[in-house]
Amino acid sequence: MVKPEILDTLPPGDPAAAANLRDLRLLNRLMGNWRWAARILRRRLRPGDHVLEAGAGLGDLGRELRRNVPELRTCRYTGLDLRQRPADWPAAWDWRQGDLLDLDISPAPQVLLINFLLHQFTDLQLDRIGRSIAGIPVWIFCEPYRSRLPMVALALLRPLGLHPITGHDGRVSIQAGFRGRELADRLGAGVGRTTEITVDPRGSYRLVSGERMAALPASSANDCRPGR
Repeated sequence: MVKPEILDTLPPGDPAAAANLRDLRLLNRLMGNWRWAARILRRRLRPGDHVLEAGAGLGDLGRELRRNVPELRTCRYTGLDLRQRPADWPAAWDWRQGDLLDLDISPAPQVLLINFLLHQFTDLQLDRIGRSIAGIPVWIFCEPYRSRLPMVALALLRPLGLHPITGHDGRVSIQAGFRGRELADRLGAGVGRTTEITVDPRGSYRLVSGERMAALPASSANDCRPGR
Protein backbone atom coordinates (compact mmCIF):
# COMPACT_ATOMS: atom_id res chain seq x y z
CA MET A 1 0.00 0.00 0.00
CA VAL A 2 1.33 3.42 -1.00
CA LYS A 3 1.63 5.87 1.90
CA PRO A 4 3.12 9.38 1.95
CA GLU A 5 6.78 9.72 2.90
CA ILE A 6 7.86 12.58 5.16
CA LEU A 7 10.75 13.58 2.88
CA ASP A 8 8.29 14.52 0.12
CA THR A 9 6.70 17.15 2.41
CA LEU A 10 9.95 18.90 3.38
CA PRO A 11 11.45 21.87 1.53
CA PRO A 12 14.88 21.17 -0.06
CA GLY A 13 16.71 23.40 2.44
CA ASP A 14 15.25 21.75 5.53
CA PRO A 15 18.01 20.28 7.76
CA ALA A 16 15.95 17.10 8.23
CA ALA A 17 15.69 16.70 4.45
CA ALA A 18 19.45 17.13 4.11
CA ALA A 19 20.06 14.50 6.80
CA ASN A 20 17.64 12.09 5.13
CA LEU A 21 19.29 12.50 1.74
CA ARG A 22 22.67 11.84 3.37
CA ASP A 23 21.24 8.65 4.85
CA LEU A 24 19.85 7.58 1.48
CA ARG A 25 23.30 7.89 -0.08
CA LEU A 26 24.68 5.68 2.69
CA LEU A 27 21.90 3.11 2.32
CA ASN A 28 22.33 2.90 -1.45
CA ARG A 29 26.04 2.22 -1.00
CA LEU A 30 25.50 -0.35 1.75
CA MET A 31 22.86 -2.13 -0.35
CA GLY A 32 25.06 -2.09 -3.44
CA ASN A 33 22.37 -0.46 -5.57
CA TRP A 34 24.64 1.94 -7.41
CA ARG A 35 27.24 -0.76 -8.09
CA TRP A 36 24.51 -3.00 -9.45
CA ALA A 37 23.18 -0.26 -11.76
CA ALA A 38 26.70 0.40 -13.04
CA ARG A 39 27.27 -3.30 -13.73
CA ILE A 40 24.01 -3.66 -15.67
CA LEU A 41 24.63 -0.49 -17.67
CA ARG A 42 28.09 -1.67 -18.70
CA ARG A 43 26.47 -4.82 -20.10
CA ARG A 44 23.53 -3.18 -21.86
CA LEU A 45 24.81 0.11 -23.26
CA ARG A 46 25.63 0.64 -26.91
CA PRO A 47 27.45 3.67 -28.34
CA GLY A 48 25.03 6.51 -28.93
CA ASP A 49 22.35 5.24 -26.56
CA HIS A 50 20.19 7.73 -24.69
CA VAL A 51 19.78 6.92 -20.98
CA LEU A 52 16.91 8.53 -19.05
CA GLU A 53 17.22 8.39 -15.25
CA ALA A 54 13.79 9.02 -13.72
CA GLY A 55 13.73 10.26 -10.13
CA ALA A 56 17.27 11.58 -10.41
CA GLY A 57 16.94 13.65 -7.21
CA LEU A 58 20.12 15.57 -6.46
CA GLY A 59 22.04 13.70 -9.14
CA ASP A 60 24.00 11.36 -6.85
CA LEU A 61 23.46 8.19 -8.90
CA GLY A 62 24.15 9.91 -12.20
CA ARG A 63 27.47 11.35 -11.00
CA GLU A 64 28.46 7.97 -9.55
CA LEU A 65 27.74 6.28 -12.88
CA ARG A 66 29.67 8.95 -14.77
CA ARG A 67 32.75 8.02 -12.74
CA ASN A 68 32.35 4.26 -13.00
CA VAL A 69 30.77 3.49 -16.37
CA PRO A 70 33.18 4.48 -19.16
CA GLU A 71 30.58 3.43 -21.75
CA LEU A 72 28.52 6.49 -20.82
CA ARG A 73 31.12 8.71 -22.50
CA THR A 74 29.64 7.68 -25.85
CA CYS A 75 26.03 8.06 -24.70
CA ARG A 76 23.51 10.77 -23.96
CA TYR A 77 22.26 10.96 -20.36
CA THR A 78 19.20 12.82 -19.08
CA GLY A 79 18.12 13.26 -15.46
CA LEU A 80 14.40 13.63 -14.75
CA ASP A 81 13.02 14.88 -11.45
CA LEU A 82 10.54 17.29 -9.91
CA ARG A 83 13.55 19.21 -8.58
CA GLN A 84 15.45 21.78 -10.59
CA ARG A 85 18.72 20.82 -12.26
CA PRO A 86 21.43 20.39 -9.59
CA ALA A 87 24.17 22.99 -9.77
CA ASP A 88 26.85 20.29 -10.07
CA TRP A 89 25.05 18.19 -12.69
CA PRO A 90 27.50 17.45 -15.56
CA ALA A 91 27.34 20.27 -18.09
CA ALA A 92 27.27 17.83 -21.03
CA TRP A 93 24.23 16.01 -19.65
CA ASP A 94 20.57 17.01 -20.00
CA TRP A 95 18.03 17.62 -17.25
CA ARG A 96 14.22 17.61 -17.45
CA GLN A 97 12.10 18.94 -14.63
CA GLY A 98 8.86 17.00 -14.47
CA ASP A 99 6.91 13.99 -13.25
CA LEU A 100 7.37 10.54 -14.80
CA LEU A 101 3.62 10.03 -14.46
CA ASP A 102 2.84 12.95 -16.79
CA LEU A 103 5.88 12.83 -19.03
CA ASP A 104 5.60 12.57 -22.80
CA ILE A 105 8.54 10.26 -23.48
CA SER A 106 9.03 11.06 -27.13
CA PRO A 107 11.34 10.28 -28.75
CA ALA A 108 11.90 7.30 -26.47
CA PRO A 109 15.36 6.77 -24.95
CA GLN A 110 17.06 3.41 -25.35
CA VAL A 111 17.45 2.87 -21.60
CA LEU A 112 15.23 3.84 -18.65
CA LEU A 113 16.99 3.77 -15.28
CA ILE A 114 15.05 4.10 -12.01
CA ASN A 115 16.29 3.73 -8.44
CA PHE A 116 13.74 3.70 -5.58
CA LEU A 117 10.87 5.59 -7.21
CA LEU A 118 8.19 3.26 -8.58
CA HIS A 119 7.05 2.05 -5.14
CA GLN A 120 5.62 5.53 -4.60
CA PHE A 121 2.96 5.02 -7.29
CA THR A 122 -0.41 3.27 -7.04
CA ASP A 123 -1.29 0.26 -9.20
CA LEU A 124 -3.35 2.47 -11.52
CA GLN A 125 -0.47 4.91 -11.86
CA LEU A 126 1.98 2.08 -12.59
CA ASP A 127 -0.35 0.84 -15.31
CA ARG A 128 -0.30 4.33 -16.83
CA ILE A 129 3.50 4.54 -16.56
CA GLY A 130 3.82 1.09 -18.12
CA ARG A 131 1.95 2.22 -21.20
CA SER A 132 4.10 5.34 -21.56
CA ILE A 133 7.42 3.46 -21.27
CA ALA A 134 6.45 0.41 -23.34
CA GLY A 135 8.50 1.65 -26.30
CA ILE A 136 11.76 1.95 -24.32
CA PRO A 137 13.96 -1.05 -25.22
CA VAL A 138 15.70 -1.53 -21.84
CA TRP A 139 14.39 -1.01 -18.29
CA ILE A 140 16.75 -1.09 -15.29
CA PHE A 141 14.80 -0.71 -12.04
CA CYS A 142 15.83 -1.06 -8.40
CA GLU A 143 13.06 -0.88 -5.77
CA PRO A 144 12.49 -1.92 -2.14
CA TYR A 145 11.89 -5.62 -1.50
CA ARG A 146 8.75 -6.16 0.60
CA SER A 147 9.82 -8.49 3.41
CA ARG A 148 10.53 -8.63 7.14
CA LEU A 149 14.28 -8.99 6.56
CA PRO A 150 14.81 -5.44 5.21
CA MET A 151 12.77 -4.12 8.14
CA VAL A 152 15.12 -5.85 10.55
CA ALA A 153 18.19 -4.62 8.65
CA LEU A 154 16.88 -1.04 8.79
CA ALA A 155 16.41 -1.28 12.54
CA LEU A 156 19.94 -2.64 12.98
CA LEU A 157 21.33 0.44 11.24
CA ARG A 158 20.00 2.84 13.89
CA PRO A 159 23.35 2.91 15.75
CA LEU A 160 24.87 4.51 12.63
CA GLY A 161 22.90 7.63 13.47
CA LEU A 162 20.14 7.41 10.86
CA HIS A 163 17.71 10.31 11.06
CA PRO A 164 14.22 9.41 12.43
CA ILE A 165 12.70 10.40 9.09
CA THR A 166 14.93 7.85 7.38
CA GLY A 167 13.58 5.15 9.67
CA HIS A 168 9.96 6.18 9.07
CA ASP A 169 10.26 6.58 5.30
CA GLY A 170 12.33 3.40 5.04
CA ARG A 171 9.57 1.36 6.68
CA VAL A 172 6.94 2.99 4.45
CA SER A 173 9.03 2.23 1.36
CA ILE A 174 9.55 -1.43 2.29
CA GLN A 175 5.83 -1.90 2.94
CA ALA A 176 5.12 -0.46 -0.52
CA GLY A 177 7.83 -2.56 -2.19
CA PHE A 178 7.53 -5.51 -4.55
CA ARG A 179 7.85 -9.28 -4.70
CA GLY A 180 7.91 -11.82 -7.53
CA ARG A 181 6.52 -10.48 -10.82
CA GLU A 182 4.34 -7.81 -9.20
CA LEU A 183 6.13 -4.83 -10.70
CA ALA A 184 6.69 -6.46 -14.10
CA ASP A 185 3.01 -7.36 -14.39
CA ARG A 186 1.80 -3.94 -13.28
CA LEU A 187 4.01 -2.30 -15.92
CA GLY A 188 2.93 -4.73 -18.61
CA ALA A 189 6.33 -6.38 -19.15
CA GLY A 190 4.86 -9.35 -20.98
CA VAL A 191 4.91 -10.36 -24.62
CA GLY A 192 7.91 -9.06 -26.52
CA ARG A 193 10.03 -8.36 -23.45
CA THR A 194 12.42 -10.61 -21.58
CA THR A 195 12.44 -9.87 -17.87
CA GLU A 196 14.88 -10.88 -15.18
CA ILE A 197 14.00 -10.26 -11.54
CA THR A 198 16.45 -10.74 -8.68
CA VAL A 199 16.38 -9.97 -4.98
CA ASP A 200 19.36 -8.83 -2.97
CA PRO A 201 19.11 -10.01 0.66
CA ARG A 202 20.03 -6.50 1.81
CA GLY A 203 16.57 -5.38 0.67
CA SER A 204 16.63 -4.54 -3.03
CA TYR A 205 14.19 -5.82 -5.64
CA ARG A 206 15.86 -5.56 -9.05
CA LEU A 207 14.23 -5.79 -12.46
CA VAL A 208 15.90 -5.71 -15.86
CA SER A 209 13.58 -5.97 -18.82
CA GLY A 210 14.00 -5.40 -22.51
CA GLU A 211 14.44 -6.48 -26.07
CA ARG A 212 18.24 -6.83 -25.98
CA MET A 213 18.49 -9.57 -23.41
CA ALA A 214 19.40 -13.14 -24.16
CA ALA A 215 16.59 -15.63 -23.65
CA LEU A 216 16.07 -16.52 -20.01
CA PRO A 217 14.40 -19.62 -18.56
CA ALA A 218 10.72 -19.36 -17.74
CA SER A 219 11.55 -19.24 -14.03
CA SER A 220 13.69 -16.11 -14.35
CA ALA A 221 11.70 -14.26 -11.68
CA ASN A 222 13.71 -15.14 -8.57
CA ASP A 223 11.71 -14.35 -5.45
CA CYS A 224 13.72 -14.95 -2.27
CA ARG A 225 11.38 -15.51 0.65
CA PRO A 226 13.20 -14.93 3.94
CA GLY A 227 9.94 -13.76 5.49
CA ARG A 228 6.77 -11.82 4.94
